[in-house]
Amino acid sequence: MTKRTAASGAPLVLLAATALAILATSAPSGIPSNSSQTAPLDGDDVCSNLLSRKDCGYVGIDKDGCDQRQCCWAESMAPIPWCFQKKNKEYACSTDMAARRDCGYLGITDQQCRDRNCCWDATENKLNAPYCFIQQHSCQGYQVTTAQETANGLNLDLELLGGCARFGKDIARLTVNVDFETESRIRVKITDKDNQRYEVPKEALPSTESTIRRVEKRGYEFKYAKSPFTFSIKRISDGEVLFDSAVAGMDSLVFEDEYLEISSVVPADANIYGLGEVVSAFRRDPGNTRQTMWARDAPTPVDQNLYGSHPFHLEMRKGAAHGVFLRNSNGMDVILTPKKVTYKAIGGILDFTVFVGPKPEEVINQYTEVIGRPHMPPAWALGWHQSRYGYKNIDAVEATVQRYKKEGLPLDGMWIDIDYMDRFYDFTYDETRFPQARMKALADNLASFNQSMILIIDPGIPIAPGYEPYDSGMRDDVFIKTLEGKPIEGRVWPGQTYFPDFLNTKETWAYWERQLKKTRDDIGHNVYPWIDMNEPSNFCNGPCTKDGASASGLEEASEKQLFAKRDAAAPTSFKYSINNAGRQAPLDEKTLATNAVHKNGMRLTDTHNLYGHMESAATHDALLNLDPNTRPFILTRSSFPGTGAYAAHWTGDNWSQWEHLKYSISGVLSFGLFGIPFTGSDICGFNGNAQEELCLRWHQLGALYPFARNHNDIKGTDQEPYVWPNTVLPAAKRALEIRYSLLPYFYSLFEQAHKTGKPVWQPLFFQYPQDAQALKIDSQFLLGDGVLVSPSLAAGEVQVKAYFPGNGRWFDLWTQQVVMEAGASDRYAFLKASAQSDSIPMSLAGGHMVPIQKPGLTVAETRASPVSLIVALDESGVAKGEMFVDDGKSVKTDHQAHITFAITAGQKLVSNVTSAAQAQQLKAGLGGNHGDRVEKIVVMGLNFGKAASAEEPKNVKVAKRAAPQHRGAYHRGDRHKEIVHLSKGHVTVSTKAAATAAAAKVSKFSSLNINGVEVAFGEGLTSSLDRNKGQDPASGLAWEVNQEMGSLTLTGLQMNLFESWFIQWRME
Repeated sequence: MTKRTAASGAPLVLLAATALAILATSAPSGIPSNSSQTAPLDGDDVCSNLLSRKDCGYVGIDKDGCDQRQCCWAESMAPIPWCFQKKNKEYACSTDMAARRDCGYLGITDQQCRDRNCCWDATENKLNAPYCFIQQHSCQGYQVTTAQETANGLNLDLELLGGCARFGKDIARLTVNVDFETESRIRVKITDKDNQRYEVPKEALPSTESTIRRVEKRGYEFKYAKSPFTFSIKRISDGEVLFDSAVAGMDSLVFEDEYLEISSVVPADANIYGLGEVVSAFRRDPGNTRQTMWARDAPTPVDQNLYGSHPFHLEMRKGAAHGVFLRNSNGMDVILTPKKVTYKAIGGILDFTVFVGPKPEEVINQYTEVIGRPHMPPAWALGWHQSRYGYKNIDAVEATVQRYKKEGLPLDGMWIDIDYMDRFYDFTYDETRFPQARMKALADNLASFNQSMILIIDPGIPIAPGYEPYDSGMRDDVFIKTLEGKPIEGRVWPGQTYFPDFLNTKETWAYWERQLKKTRDDIGHNVYPWIDMNEPSNFCNGPCTKDGASASGLEEASEKQLFAKRDAAAPTSFKYSINNAGRQAPLDEKTLATNAVHKNGMRLTDTHNLYGHMESAATHDALLNLDPNTRPFILTRSSFPGTGAYAAHWTGDNWSQWEHLKYSISGVLSFGLFGIPFTGSDICGFNGNAQEELCLRWHQLGALYPFARNHNDIKGTDQEPYVWPNTVLPAAKRALEIRYSLLPYFYSLFEQAHKTGKPVWQPLFFQYPQDAQALKIDSQFLLGDGVLVSPSLAAGEVQVKAYFPGNGRWFDLWTQQVVMEAGASDRYAFLKASAQSDSIPMSLAGGHMVPIQKPGLTVAETRASPVSLIVALDESGVAKGEMFVDDGKSVKTDHQAHITFAITAGQKLVSNVTSAAQAQQLKAGLGGNHGDRVEKIVVMGLNFGKAASAEEPKNVKVAKRAAPQHRGAYHRGDRHKEIVHLSKGHVTVSTKAAATAAAAKVSKFSSLNINGVEVAFGEGLTSSLDRNKGQDPASGLAWEVNQEMGSLTLTGLQMNLFESWFIQWRME
């Protein structure tokens, strides 16, 4: 790879190919230095030049080097060059970094590059584009020879116009299948016409060709040019061209056995999101991004390929969204340079699906319809999780659980890393430090409090005769093989290992289920798997040599110990080097040799990126078979499109650094686009030692991750929240109170994600697509549609500069204060965020409602409490919200309800319930594990006016004798005055006139109607109901009107959550 040298400031040099005279006395550069003379070549017409050859090489070049330059090779008599340019081809230096091919070596200089007859440009770039690069000729591409309409699309046959030979022989004939799959989705599949090529297998991602009905009305238009073949896809509603392969200066289409290239036009400053997995800004740099897709175990370096592969992006353009998905699991680079996106894959086919949107959430709906909807997690998994690598023994784990209880901290999942295993063997227990009997006792104790245990499992199975998972795996032939048909060896924590072949969905999946069943039988049914190291990770580079050292014990291992030397015999290189590890590292670096084979004959070269995805699918299938109607919980590190249907994800081995706190927002937002909304980052960071203030801020933010877990490395210091009792502990306790309060909101968001793919965390532009500023913000996010979270992401902050998108008003979610007025021209505001603040800044947009519950120490305890509603009216007095309720665990159940709340008439809140079961059936079916009452409602944004009278209403009337108990209060400025106390059958009126008429702000609020029971205020209204002795008036209805805040609070309500009802207020 050519990188910066002493000549890095040199300008771009455009080198013309030199025609050498036949009578030159020095050896031509295109002849190898140790050559012998042979007869000239008289074959291919583009390489038939003899006397007019243009030199394309340098002294010492060989045939492979000449092929890399896309030039001809023919051994000749000196001084004729052996490596020479093809006839009628214009060779030039490409100014486009995405098109460059390396011509140098590390440390090459400008002059050395010239001497190699190559181009030089040392402009700084993040693409890892070479500074010394090969001149190349333009590629003519393909032409359409036949076109045939189908019931739902178009089939085209293509033939090669002229050889590109970028990295090998061009495939002569292609076929293009265009399928109009739905009104909003079109698929374009380009493959070899004459030979079968690898495609993503249906076991990993089911096909989606439309076979049921003809799509009559389409939201897109497909066009193509015949010669050279290019195609475009236009959205009809606004005329935007969403994909256009006719890109100036780029090859129209390259299709070789081990190299595929195609580009598409995008705007110069394109707003593109997705393409991962990566640690980066959420919005990808439109002029300088090279995203490599190759699953890789690495400690989260910035802007490099990581654990998963997701060749999908969403683009925002003029307020509308569309998405592009390349169904390809091979290694690839996706390169963003000005005005284009370029795909470069080293195998497979080009299989694009374009989603026309045009709303962002519609794009994700359309995408997850293809790859699979996110799974619905069990309710308990939305609680708080505690983990670390390095719990010394079962005593330490038990002590952690007890400390959480002592400190009053919620906990739903207790995690144990590889520490529990015997010699790091899967499905075993260290009988000295983690004896099985005590593991079971702990799991049973957790179960008694509705808590769960999660145990790590790595895919590598130790090569150890007598170890049951090895013996049965060999017997059932479930391991990935070498080309010679033997199980391929890797090395991870237990030493030499074999790896299950999860693409073998029969024998391997049955084998995996038996192993997981053993764990459940040993420990308990509240034990769930955490599948790690499944890129797959390997402590060797490719095949392991027997003399290579392995990591063992809990010692800190050096890189030399962890990574054995590479076996030079492993044929795993490609002529095009994807930018693996940011330096074009070999594909088998820290993973299995890519020439390994599956039982179905597929090579790991093609399927490497599927390994963790298929393990997730196998694990999910196993858990469902073991307990068919209980939702599985699985956490995976590696992922691929569709993994969200099976598992949650965490963003890997991050760092205890402020920048990684901020990057965690981008990571969660990106995985929301990828259809894996149940994602989070290790809170306080995995690598390094978390500092006090950083850990405090991370708990505040992390408590709102969709998946919330504190986890760190064996080398790191403790970072449970109680480690800092005076700072982090109270902040974490408040943060977890907020999370558990919001559980009904979270749960409803996950149900939406499960049905439509809609992310739980949303970027600001999802709800405000016309807001240009929202397109660039990744330091804030929306929780659902209406809750804006503005975290503190830097040391020493006492306030946060928050942006409020749109043009409406926003309220503090907890204090009811207006934090941004409707129509304000400056949409930024400073929110209090000192380290002593009791919560993270959270704001509720006008027009939205949020259901909450009283927080408990577990999800189960919280779910059993009554529900409250926080309502923020927009400027029109309108708001809406929803809530989903079921038993929190069943895969299928009739005992569920969708509840909508709406204020559409300005002063009337209506609750409607949609359910297959009646209210009493619902309550009974839920087994008492969910609150069935709405007890409190807070309405913000009421418009109270001034009245002439300084007197507040002195009389109260209850229109029905069966009225509940009532208590009411008014706030005027900073004064609070109780004005009425009412219990069944008894009315007491208490008033106190304001000091002056000018000081009084008299509310227009005059009556309440609660499901037909009216409570009215006003002169001349009296009641003479019978006294009802023994009632505690404090337990009845209470109302509070705060004129200054513009809010109404109703408490003590007894509204049935599972029945429809209304509350109406009148303001006169």
